Amino acid sequence: MKRFRLIVSAVTLLTLVQAACGGGIPTTEVPLTEIPATLPPPTKVIPTEIVIPTDASTPTATTIDLAGPPMVVGSKFTYIDGSILVAVPGGEFTMGYGGFDNPEHKVTLSDFWIYRNEVTNRQYAACVAAGICSSPSLEDNKIYSDPYRANDPVVGISWDQAQAYCSWVNGRLPTEAEWEKTARGPDGNIFPWGNGGPACDLLNYDYCLGETSNVVKYPDGMSYYEALNMAGNVFEWVGDWYKANYYGEAPIEDPLGPEIGDRRSVRSSGFQSGADDSIAARRYSTKPVDHRPDLGFRCVVEDPTYFAPFCSSVVAYGLDANGDPISGSEVGENCPNISVTFGPYCGPNYSPITTLTIGANPPDTPLTTTVPASCSGGPELYTCVPPGGSVNVSADCEVPPVGDPSCPPGMTLEGEKCAGTGYSGQCLPGTTYDTVNQCCTSIGGTDATYDICPVGTYYADPPGVCVPYPASGFTTHSSSVKFDSCNRPGNYGCTLSQGSCTGNTPIFCASLCSCISRTQNCP
Repeated sequence: MKRFRLIVSAVTLLTLVQAACGGGIPTTEVPLTEIPATLPPPTKVIPTEIVIPTDASTPTATTIDLAGPPMVVGSKFTYIDGSILVAVPGGEFTMGYGGFDNPEHKVTLSDFWIYRNEVTNRQYAACVAAGICSSPSLEDNKIYSDPYRANDPVVGISWDQAQAYCSWVNGRLPTEAEWEKTARGPDGNIFPWGNGGPACDLLNYDYCLGETSNVVKYPDGMSYYEALNMAGNVFEWVGDWYKANYYGEAPIEDPLGPEIGDRRSVRSSGFQSGADDSIAARRYSTKPVDHRPDLGFRCVVEDPTYFAPFCSSVVAYGLDANGDPISGSEVGENCPNISVTFGPYCGPNYSPITTLTIGANPPDTPLTTTVPASCSGGPELYTCVPPGGSVNVSADCEVPPVGDPSCPPGMTLEGEKCAGTGYSGQCLPGTTYDTVNQCCTSIGGTDATYDICPVGTYYADPPGVCVPYPASGFTTHSSSVKFDSCNRPGNYGCTLSQGSCTGNTPIFCASLCSCISRTQNCP
């Protein structure tokens, strides 16, 4: 089994303070034609840029089936940006649910392919890096550059920004009818998974998490066509202008929405939405220039083979060729058990001091430690005085990927890379078509700029493979230290007999486990 090392950190926040001796946010009813009010965005920020990894390896060409994926329920195809497309065959379905702006009626649609997941932070960052997309609102999307949240849906995106991304991948935003058919199936399910009510294991809603989540987190809530997060997590832009009575005048085949308007339609629901707001037929709307911390999008693609594949691709662990999790593919961790312990005692003039003992199991584990300027000693035992601060300890972890590596459709494993002959097609900006191998390579000579991992995995470098999240391997130790002011009896771990002091206002010196008078100093 392939094993690799991933640097991870165990961060011990140890607040050394000297002590003297001694919600829920209410919801608001809003019209159905507007998106319900959102929560304040999550506050966690990790100031790390998302980097599209590079690799200059050149693969050996192989052949593939040029027929393309079949347009049948359950068919999937790995797309150019790492997304999984799911097939939605044409035909009639039940649209609407009896609301004032969504009366029930029959609609017939043509075949289409739609993203199984919302577009992620990492995918959108690739479009920004290519110079096509503009950055999202970082006020709405505070985790946009957090590498461990790269598979959360991108939010803080206006309608034009969403459409620009879909155009970049030769797609478009879905129509309301396409979105609703994907969510409800041909029989008009109330919710994507069926007619049973919502629960926190089916979708991210009603403050179950209180923030966005990984786009592959809720497989039990998938729709009839195997699309994920068609309810909960984030609302989604669709292509139509919004008009409350449009269903009464819309064509019964491939409706595209009104020709003009001042608000764009929005579907799905968000991480703070209640059960009623998560009904798949609900319609919402907002101005096309708006952006929110709970509003994202997914794309529709009419021709999944429009793009030629990259000449090489990174291998992925934990997923099959269609991007589905492999049973038992959870990534294990073999990280050292880092320990930080403290022991307070009285210093000269009864000043509070603490000792820090840092270790790991196994004991010979190399550790990297930083301590406040108020601490001295080390590398295992430190003496610290107020005001204290933070102690940070890091170590190498073994993170073995489980299972065998996989490649996208049409590619085969060639050492550390996936390779294939490919087929004729367009290439993304920054790449050019290799007529010999029938694949896309970068203008600079490699296709490395677009080594994109399948959605649901992240790029681990070294050694340059995609692994499922979580596989970060870091643990957090939190301790709060409180010092006595050293002017009263205490035992500090000494025996009761040693702690029983007599005499003139005795104090206790833990460093020697002895009793002395207040007129004396601790040794």
